[in-house]
Amino acid sequence: VSAQRRRGEPANSPLMAVSVPVGHDQVNLHIVDSENSSVRQALSAKLHRSGSTLGPPERIEPAAVHRLYRGVVGEVNGRGHRIWIDFPVLQLRWAAYDLPPRVCDGASLLDISACHCRRAQADDGSQAVDSQAVCVDIYGLAEPSQCSSIEPQAGEKGSVENRPALTVTGNSEGMRGFAEALSQLLDSREHEGEKVLLFIQKRLYQYLWRHQGCSLGEQALFEAQAVLAFNLEPKKGVAYLRGKLGKCTDAEVGEWLAQMATHNGCLDPTMLGTYFSRNDTLEVFKAFVVCLDFHGTDIVQALRRLFDTFKPGGEGQVIGRILELFSEAYFSQWMSAKESTVPKTAYANSDSILQVAFSLLMLNTELHMAPIRAGKTKMSIEDYIGNTRRVVSSEEVPEEALRNWYEAVKQTQVSVEPLPRISFAKLPVQPDIEGWLVAVLSPKRQRRYWAVLALQRMYLFSDRSEVEPADVIDLKDMTVCAVLDDKSCRERFAADLRSTTCSCFAVYVRRRVADLPDAEARAFEVRQRVPSTPAILSKLCAAKSRTRLALVAESEDLAEKWVHRISAGPY
Repeated sequence: VSAQRRRGEPANSPLMAVSVPVGHDQVNLHIVDSENSSVRQALSAKLHRSGSTLGPPERIEPAAVHRLYRGVVGEVNGRGHRIWIDFPVLQLRWAAYDLPPRVCDGASLLDISACHCRRAQADDGSQAVDSQAVCVDIYGLAEPSQCSSIEPQAGEKGSVENRPALTVTGNSEGMRGFAEALSQLLDSREHEGEKVLLFIQKRLYQYLWRHQGCSLGEQALFEAQAVLAFNLEPKKGVAYLRGKLGKCTDAEVGEWLAQMATHNGCLDPTMLGTYFSRNDTLEVFKAFVVCLDFHGTDIVQALRRLFDTFKPGGEGQVIGRILELFSEAYFSQWMSAKESTVPKTAYANSDSILQVAFSLLMLNTELHMAPIRAGKTKMSIEDYIGNTRRVVSSEEVPEEALRNWYEAVKQTQVSVEPLPRISFAKLPVQPDIEGWLVAVLSPKRQRRYWAVLALQRMYLFSDRSEVEPADVIDLKDMTVCAVLDDKSCRERFAADLRSTTCSCFAVYVRRRVADLPDAEARAFEVRQRVPSTPAILSKLCAAKSRTRLALVAESEDLAEKWVHRISAGPY
């Protein structure tokens, strides 16, 4: 309703159309201006003629809709492109990597007749060198217009009707999945009518949400939200964990964190280390370190395993507390497997292990960090043995063990700055919303990204990698506003379309404002509350980060949903 008012549509247009179930049918309810009798009569006549409307299509799965909207990357005439279904305008679209499509780079879904997948071939007709490559042939399109980035297919024989108008070559799994999904859509259109396209168009947001919801169970969804909440702010993540997953005690929280950090590998090591540096997390860390498997490992391997899960933070007192609890856990497991652990040791208690752990971390610093910082001479093996002998006897730790540990640390540093061990794409993420957005930087500089909103972070994926996000916008300290709702936003957006503001986004194809029709109605702006240090697009545009960014969704309805979901916060 607000969008219609902003557009200044006449009062005789319907304010809303809602499809509701009545028995086994779906009936459209049109909400209109009650004072306009002519509109009421016209809509009543329309409802009388059409009767019940089509329900959800049965020949295409929600996952197929998501796959089509996400699209696939491949080569067209030797150039990298993304091909996807733009459901808001009911078109097949294509565009060069990360660039928004031009108006002429698309074809109506009503004009596509067939889609076939075949093994890729070389120019001479033989099998392609890459045996994993396949081609997707799309038939029934009109010949590409002169302004299209797609040239007519070369080397094809036969009439226009018999040759594919568009051929895309790419990875076997991705191409076959896209071709199968497109075939489902065409089959549904032919057997259930063209109205299935309108049904999907009006409910695209629900299809995307259902796809994610159906792929995960309730427990997995809660765990996904807890992981993302923890990676954003550990304290709130643990509160979410206690409230939604029933992990009420510190021991249960510690066990869950150990599971996520070791087997799932999806916790941010820096945030986990920050959490453990707090004084009130002592019992949680105690349960965490007990869950780590140190059986049959010497102390150097055990320290590597410990610091592979989190990055320790804080002062020396924090490190001391961490090593003390580690020593107790390691001693308990070493006792049950000491006969099979090499090099041989005879620790009297956990205090001995604590002293050895301290000496090894000092050695690690002297060998790998101190010389780099101050140009110092590296600690010799004699110095290390002498330092350790002051706190641990040879009966507990033989010299052979000390020499083995020295060489092990000298050869490979005990890293205390681990990286996350799982890609974003493998996280069990339940987004608040996802879809295509175009970042507007200037009239000739726009970028298209697949955006995923989850717990106040917007992850932007480039066409060049669907595994890891190209950049992340932390929305905690951001404001969001629809461009049409604010005069200042409209002025800034107009300036984006008039001037160049960022030179790091190189665009090789000439762009025009006409490539973003009705952009103002589909645009929204995210802006830092305190524009002191620019933090937006810090990876993609490191040379000149931004304090604000204008984004264009694929429809007014989706733009409103983006604004609403960002404004709603993480929970």
